[in-house]
Amino acid sequence: MNPIERTAVELAIRYERLQGRKVTYVGDGWPPGLSGEVREWVHERHPGARSFTCDLVSREPDGGIARLIEVKGRRGHRTSVSILDRQRNAMLGLGSDWWLYVVLDCQTTPVLIAVREPGRLPWQLVAPARELPEGQYRAVGDEGVWHTMPADVFAMGEQVDAPL
Repeated sequence: MNPIERTAVELAIRYERLQGRKVTYVGDGWPPGLSGEVREWVHERHPGARSFTCDLVSREPDGGIARLIEVKGRRGHRTSVSILDRQRNAMLGLGSDWWLYVVLDCQTTPVLIAVREPGRLPWQLVAPARELPEGQYRAVGDEGVWHTMPADVFAMGEQVDAPL
């Protein structure tokens, strides 16, 4: 994880903990059992959802899953925010249970914006998915890339306080 991403994830985790929730980072892999638990939770709440990819699994104090969170960090405050096809699929399939946390100005004074239902943002396809032969596995570099602008994130999200 690069320093920008690390700052963003640390700030998102801090915010979740300040809200009384317990957080597990899954960006580098899922701990044993958690993937199955989240899959079951997703299928109960969103039977048609095909993906639940995220960076953080946040739980209420009673242990129940509160939200799945994708975290995006940016060096400044003008750079577009990008997601991949699999993240977009999770976003569209999970509605209000999938959150986008964008941390701007990670190198100076980080600002965390929490966006519930980020599917409402004006996403634009900037790089379509690469065509693959049938049956070939789609790697991250083969996925389509979508982006939105920080001004839209500010307009539809909520700036929250979680000092480092």
